[in-house]
Amino acid sequence: MVGTRFTGSGSSRARRSYRAGRLLAGVLLLGFLVPALLAGGSVGSAVAATSSPTPAPAPTPAATPAATPAPTRSSAPPTVSPTITGPRPGSFVGSGSTTVSGTGEPGQEIQLLSAFPGEDPSCILVVDDSSEWSCTGVRLPSGPSVRLRVVVTADPAFAAEQTIAVLAAPVVTGGPSGQAASNGVVRGTAYPNASVIVRLADGNRCTATADTSGAWTCAFGGRLASGAAEVTAAQQATFSLPSWSNESAAIALLFDVDRPAPPTVTEPAAGGRVPLDRATYAGSGENGSTVTVFAGAYSVCSGVVAGGSWTCSAGGVAAGSYAVIAVQQDAAGNVGQGSPAFTLAYGPAAPAPAAGRATPSPRASAPLAAATATAAPAPEPARSPQTATPSQRDGDEAVALGALPGGWSDPTRFATAVLPPWSPSGLSWSQAVLLSLGSLMLLYVPARLLAGTLSRSRGGRPVWPGTAIAGRNRARQEYETAPDVAVNRWLVAGAALAAAATLIMLSGPVTSQPAYLRLLLAVMVALIVVNGVGALVPLWWSSRICRVPASVTFLPRYLLLVAVTALGSRLFEVHPALVFGLLGSVAATPGALNPERGQIAAVRAGSLIGLSTAGWLALGLLPTADGFLSSLGAEIANSVVLTAIGSVALVLIPIGRTSGRSILAWSPSIWAGLTTLAFTIMFGVLSPAVAIWNGDGTVTLLGVAAGVFAALSVGAWAWQRFVTPSRG
Repeated sequence: MVGTRFTGSGSSRARRSYRAGRLLAGVLLLGFLVPALLAGGSVGSAVAATSSPTPAPAPTPAATPAATPAPTRSSAPPTVSPTITGPRPGSFVGSGSTTVSGTGEPGQEIQLLSAFPGEDPSCILVVDDSSEWSCTGVRLPSGPSVRLRVVVTADPAFAAEQTIAVLAAPVVTGGPSGQAASNGVVRGTAYPNASVIVRLADGNRCTATADTSGAWTCAFGGRLASGAAEVTAAQQATFSLPSWSNESAAIALLFDVDRPAPPTVTEPAAGGRVPLDRATYAGSGENGSTVTVFAGAYSVCSGVVAGGSWTCSAGGVAAGSYAVIAVQQDAAGNVGQGSPAFTLAYGPAAPAPAAGRATPSPRASAPLAAATATAAPAPEPARSPQTATPSQRDGDEAVALGALPGGWSDPTRFATAVLPPWSPSGLSWSQAVLLSLGSLMLLYVPARLLAGTLSRSRGGRPVWPGTAIAGRNRARQEYETAPDVAVNRWLVAGAALAAAATLIMLSGPVTSQPAYLRLLLAVMVALIVVNGVGALVPLWWSSRICRVPASVTFLPRYLLLVAVTALGSRLFEVHPALVFGLLGSVAATPGALNPERGQIAAVRAGSLIGLSTAGWLALGLLPTADGFLSSLGAEIANSVVLTAIGSVALVLIPIGRTSGRSILAWSPSIWAGLTTLAFTIMFGVLSPAVAIWNGDGTVTLLGVAAGVFAALSVGAWAWQRFVTPSRG
């Protein structure tokens, strides 16, 4: 029909016929296209059907792929961003994992990024037809602003983000050493500076605060019984207030709160001599425990008890004689009482004397000596002078000077000087009371009688007149200009404190190890505590109760007492040491009456007794001294106990112008009660030394000496009281 033209009268009819034919063809074509489109075909297939002689059948539903439960992933560009609907923004999650959910465009693949930097996404999933998605078990770090972020995989610009607060449960790692055995101390990790509550199944609990690294330690109270128990913990941080984290997973710990018995030392024998370079120690103890041998201030070696016995060997002890003890620590961390002390000599034996100092005969050569060694038993031959080479002598000298390896965390004997009051010892409380009564009757009362006798014999003048210790005793008026030296009182106090701390530290053996600088610091802190309590409490009493002005007076002669007691303890190997720690006294105004002076003195003595008792009780709660801070704390506590109880025992002597004299003049009964209490606690603190004295007969000798002193004092008093007046 293309190119056909219509002319003449019949052209109009022809045009109408042509148009009708085109309309019919269009209707027929539309009839083929509509069924094809409704059946899911394409326009191209419909067109192909029109050109085919035989129309192709429409696709049937059976020809489509089978439907699957998983949503179909869409490759089309996203049109909406995903959202996070749970947890809500700013909410708190009390565990280390949770479920994160939200909405998105159906079919789109999304990723929930990990809250831990550098890790793979927590979830990769496809949004279902309901436009929802959910990811379970998502791990989260603890913190006040933990970021949750979800992105579309095809276009990360379509994303959603929010922050929440998360605090996971703390972790319980075990006992003091991180093992399953515990002496009541539990360790673990938590969020830095968080508060931690640790619970047992029976309701017993303890609290702790994590340090900046997240480590925490807590000790259960006295109600804890030995046995297995499950332990859980929860924590609370400043950003989680008032909420707590969930409870941690329960772990089973074996609690052992019973201290082990003292170990035994069977080798070397008491009174023997051991070499400097290497000596072997052996004995018996509790299986699984660690036994540490101490020779004076030296921690010699340690061995683990297996099969009921232990052994260890080491050197590094300076030449000399030392008191040797062994201390046992069980697997739970309990430290028992030290074994009975015995003396060992360290160093080479003295050379055997040679007749006429003759030159050694060739027969004394090493081969011949080795050949004849079995002829008769003999002591180990001493090292001859020829064998002491210069290098060996130099090494011995270096050891003698204390050039020993050591660190800041090494133990000293002050860290375990005093046993807690409930520890088993060789001295019972009844024996301590009897010893205190004996000291009162044989020492203090006779000392008072003797001092009064000597004072009366001097016409009322004091027994020890108040003269200067050094220098010319000339009156101030003898100088044309009296010399005034202005000295800062804080400088004097600091120098006196350092001198007293050094003297007290010398009450036991000291080496050049850094740990003894830590001990010096601990003793100085203890002296500050003792002198602070001994001054502030009576000052408060005098101003608030007695209404009498009082002042603190520095007494240089007290440094002499510090030196005498410290060096005396060192000389006679008293361990724990009997030391004096006061540097001054509290004096009332000259117009104060005897009752007021007596009350102030009694309060001072009572405060020191209370301080020593509190420190003694606290020793059982301190952690094992196995690091710098724990050793420093133990040394401070031990020094407080020793200096406080030693000071109060000496100031209660009722002679001169001591506190004991003021209390006795005010109330003899209160003086007797305070003295008995102070001596009972002192003998309890010194129980290891007293037990040794009781075993070697020293207590008997001291008792005889005290009895002789009491007899002489009472005899002098009776002679002046009864005989001298009758003869006059």
